[in-house]
Amino acid sequence: MSMEVTYENKSEDIAAILYGLPWTDRLRDYWRTITVLLAVWPLVFLLVILSEWFFLACLLGVVGLCALLLTILYLRAWARIGKNAKIVPGPQTIRLLDDYLETSTERGASRRRWNNVPLVQNLPDYVAIYVQKVRAYVVPKRYFSSPEEAEAFAAKAQALRTQAMEHPSPLVDWEAFRRDNQLDQFQLIEQLKWPPCPELYARLATMGVDVDGKNPVPTTWSMIKQLILPAILTVLLIVVRYQTGLDGDVMYYGLLAMTSITLLVFGLQWHSRSQYLRELTAQQEFTRPDEAWFYDEGVATVTEEGIGFSRWSVLDQVSDDREAIVIYDTMPFIYLAIPKTVLPDPEKQSTLFERLKQCSDIAHDRHEEIVLAEVTDNPYQSPST
Repeated sequence: MSMEVTYENKSEDIAAILYGLPWTDRLRDYWRTITVLLAVWPLVFLLVILSEWFFLACLLGVVGLCALLLTILYLRAWARIGKNAKIVPGPQTIRLLDDYLETSTERGASRRRWNNVPLVQNLPDYVAIYVQKVRAYVVPKRYFSSPEEAEAFAAKAQALRTQAMEHPSPLVDWEAFRRDNQLDQFQLIEQLKWPPCPELYARLATMGVDVDGKNPVPTTWSMIKQLILPAILTVLLIVVRYQTGLDGDVMYYGLLAMTSITLLVFGLQWHSRSQYLRELTAQQEFTRPDEAWFYDEGVATVTEEGIGFSRWSVLDQVSDDREAIVIYDTMPFIYLAIPKTVLPDPEKQSTLFERLKQCSDIAHDRHEEIVLAEVTDNPYQSPST
């Protein structure tokens, strides 16, 4: 027997995602925030070699102040999540069915297999059904008729998830979803299917949209080439300091400043490369949509995890990348990236991009309110600092 509840979120409700989030995930997210400071390691290495302890102390002091500032901004962002949370206006309905979790609103719908629900938390005032580590449907218990009903709802969700871990649910039926949500009444723009592309999502998440190829991911070979000039300057500095004894000369400090700048640039490139590799590992664990149906009214995505349909009004914008057409749900989080290789003809790529962008623009002009929240399959992630 299925169970369901219809509710509306307030901004403070979304903070419940934090209450159920394990501390290991919070610390991991904080670590990702401050790792940019590790870009100074080549400069620290140089100052140690040169025994420039005063400059090293100054550098570490600046790093410490930056770490403190980033920590404050990070904690402030989390503390304000209740005030600045992005929510979907209007009622939402969650149904607990034997084979999948179903959600529906005026702005979309989704069905997700229970074995792809990583966590269900029964919190004091909420039932949080996580679909990713920091993404969840937050159901306030005030919408249940009694505390007992809320407890029964949470218990059933946990039981269905546990059962599916042992016996995976069957794949969600696209034809049934399309029929039940009356998608055939919408005008179909395009239907596309493509192979998984974690490298594309990792690059977009790390470097952002790259229109003209001027913002690529640093490669190992490009990093080696960038290290040639700093290496030469470092050798010169060592010679000037330890062989000629001109370590107090203007030329020495000029070389030190130039080398420091080149090493900081190299450190930032190293950081970008490291972030990309880390994100690539994370993306390989996700099941990103590899099939989509584009309508004038919205986008339907199909994966092994489940099926979702989102109207254009809940999606943020459509951007043109050199490798893909990128649809954002809430900037800077990616809802869908369509590889251009699936449409080899550049004219077709341009036509599809302009059509999808037009759909998005029309939807946002039509709805004056800014849609800011979790709905159907749109990811809710950690706040930007």
